[in-house]
Amino acid sequence: MKLRTMSDLGNHIIYRCVVGSRAYGLAHEASDTDVRGIYQAPNELLWSLTPPPEQLEDKEKDLCFWELAKFLRLALKGNPNILECLWTPLVDHATPMAEELRAERGRFLSRTLATTYRGYALSQFAKLERDLRTHGEYRWKHAMHLIRLMLAGISALRDGEVIIEVGSHRDRLLAIRRGEVPFAEMDAWRQELAAELDRAQARTSLPENPDFEWADAFVIRARLPQERGDIASRGPTVSPPAAKIAPRQVGGGGFVDAPARDPRVQDECDAHPYPLLFATISGAHLYGFPSADSDVDLRGVHVLPVRDVIGLGTPRETVELMHVRDGLEVDLVTHDLAKFARLMLRRNGYVLEQLLSPLVIRTTPGHEELIALAPTCITRHHGRHYLGFAANQWKLITKHDPPRVKPALYAFRTLLTGIHLMRTGEVVADLRALNAADPRPFLADLMARKVDGAEKEPIDAGELPTLEIAFRQLVSKLEEAMAASSLPDAPAGAAAVEAFVLRVRKSSS
Repeated sequence: MKLRTMSDLGNHIIYRCVVGSRAYGLAHEASDTDVRGIYQAPNELLWSLTPPPEQLEDKEKDLCFWELAKFLRLALKGNPNILECLWTPLVDHATPMAEELRAERGRFLSRTLATTYRGYALSQFAKLERDLRTHGEYRWKHAMHLIRLMLAGISALRDGEVIIEVGSHRDRLLAIRRGEVPFAEMDAWRQELAAELDRAQARTSLPENPDFEWADAFVIRARLPQERGDIASRGPTVSPPAAKIAPRQVGGGGFVDAPARDPRVQDECDAHPYPLLFATISGAHLYGFPSADSDVDLRGVHVLPVRDVIGLGTPRETVELMHVRDGLEVDLVTHDLAKFARLMLRRNGYVLEQLLSPLVIRTTPGHEELIALAPTCITRHHGRHYLGFAANQWKLITKHDPPRVKPALYAFRTLLTGIHLMRTGEVVADLRALNAADPRPFLADLMARKVDGAEKEPIDAGELPTLEIAFRQLVSKLEEAMAASSLPDAPAGAAAVEAFVLRVRKSSS
């Protein structure tokens, strides 16, 4: 299924109307017919990794359709063009949901309309003045619509209705459009209307803000027809994955994998506001060189409730929690499944390391499925990720005077992980294992110093040239490994990853 062009809309259109001069009562024989409307994208597309466009238009045919959520957000902001779509008398097509939207259109009106309409009018007037200064004349049609906008704003504030047809003002407005009204006279009318707009704002009975809660509940009902009742009054619900709290661990790591058994780490996961698909340990513990006082870096994936995904609010695609629990600093960062999947399909080695970390705090069947999909997401271009990250770490080495142990270890760990990945297609983040395959005594020494708590102690000036030579050599090896790699240029599993995301999202609806 695709939804990328106007011809794809088909039966997804839920509302179609005519605005512009034909709705205002200002049309003439050569006037265009401005068609506007709303389309509702299928949930499968909204939940996909490449959502449909928020707006589709054909300027040659004067057609424009907004996706439902975009339309509602603009209506809540008091966008005059959008409000005109709801108040126009020229409606070509409306589904029952669209009819309800029109019936409840007053919920979008509030005192904020004064600012919106005043802002639109001022921007138009600034253009007129600029044209007048530059060319000695201005666009009469724009002047006419400036006045019409102010009239509409006044009626909305005063009467709670957006008047579309200009009625008794028609002849005067058409005279402006024909260029028969001097600029000074038009501007005097504009100033009168600005004062009237201020009075209407002061006296309006409209609420302070539009009814966001109703609009949010409306879009959820539109997306989920099975939902009925006062959705806005109920908190978000989601069927959580079947979490396995007991961690899967690797042996022999001492305090490297000790956090996986620490109840304080489990407590941090319990504090997460959403169900976790998985949570693993990253950072120095994963890389094999934590010191006794190292923070515990947890990374993972959460599953947002469907209402959060399809509603009008901004979903929390990334959640960051950091607490000190009985002396242990625990830093938990998770992405919503869709965001994490998009990162998987890019050349982001970091998320693959998180997914494949053997230090598992929370896991689910979905976690296992993602692990199985990980090899299909790896490409030769992941080498660029590791080259870039290593270069940034090397800058940190040279930034400090004198240089320090920690960024040096991160730089070398990154390069060796990248080289191994390019050669084998396997993600290995543990520097101990990487160095064991091709021992470098200086790395063993740096790791020992880091574990002993000397990460902030300086590297001796005499060490730096040796480290730099080794760094440059590994950069070259990674570049050579990329060139010789048999890994594909693009992820083979994009369709399977997207299908997994859709399946999880459906199961939580």
